[in-house]
Amino acid sequence: MPAYVIQTGARLHFGLLAVDPPVGRSFGGAGVMIDNPGFDVRFEAAPEAFADEIVAPADWSGRIQEFVHRYRAHSPAGFPLNKVRIELRRSAPSHTGLGSGTQLGLAVAAGLALLSGEARQVTVDPLALAARVGRGSRSAIGLNGFFQGGLLVEGGKRTLDQISPLICRQPFPAEWRFLLSRPKSGAGLSGESECQGFTRLGPMPTATTERLCRVLLMELLPALREQDFIAFSAALEDFGQTEGSYFAPVQGDVIAAPRMRELAAWLRTRHLHGTAQSSWGPMIFTVLPNPKSAEQLCHELQADGAWADCEFQIAAPLNQPAQLRFEP
Repeated sequence: MPAYVIQTGARLHFGLLAVDPPVGRSFGGAGVMIDNPGFDVRFEAAPEAFADEIVAPADWSGRIQEFVHRYRAHSPAGFPLNKVRIELRRSAPSHTGLGSGTQLGLAVAAGLALLSGEARQVTVDPLALAARVGRGSRSAIGLNGFFQGGLLVEGGKRTLDQISPLICRQPFPAEWRFLLSRPKSGAGLSGESECQGFTRLGPMPTATTERLCRVLLMELLPALREQDFIAFSAALEDFGQTEGSYFAPVQGDVIAAPRMRELAAWLRTRHLHGTAQSSWGPMIFTVLPNPKSAEQLCHELQADGAWADCEFQIAAPLNQPAQLRFEP
């Protein structure tokens, strides 16, 4: 039986549109898929093994085992899953704002569906795959991005167990780039800490939701469609500032990490706009008009000792779904 290799990107989350509103849908939001960092995961059957074999760094091996366990508990009876060997060849950092848990979880679900024969015989609903590994409980940007790529807008949830519907998907200009910046230490909220954070925040003010929706619908999306880089950058930063103001009581400021606040201020002195935080951070990202400008800025920051405690990386937009290839 051949081995399957699934390659994913990562997602940048611009922010949520509503949190616990008095009426209507909750959450919703917008984000974009990027090509790097991401995951390369190899799957093959291990028919003579007594247990699954997981070859992965320690910080990911437990998560993969959890995804496999969840998948087995929720997979259809007609497609039993025997022992498997999973090798993580490339990985993204966890809890930095990249949605890495969702990308890895969906890669595992897709790989196991192939190994069981289900995905080779029938078309498997993406939402069903996500449910098997417990992804999409709050945001579905990374879920839809795994299967489609591009810039995505979701419409929010009416009930806690619903997966937020995708209402808009646009290809992102291939020439534009993102500079990803993060401190070398520190992580964003996740798990129980994230739940506690939302409890502390309380409902998002209706005026904030209205502002976010207007910026998204009337400024950011039209600028993207017209490939107007200046207008898009301004709208993205406006969206991020409005979003961050709501989360500031929990994360400390509009941007969570103090060093990233300093970097965002430094970027503004260079007349560079379009900087925002992805999810809970600590990563921030800056949109740039072409590869050359991204490379120049990245090299400048990497060479400046003042930012030696930070990491910088260039990412291109990812306008295609996660990729599958076969290996003998």
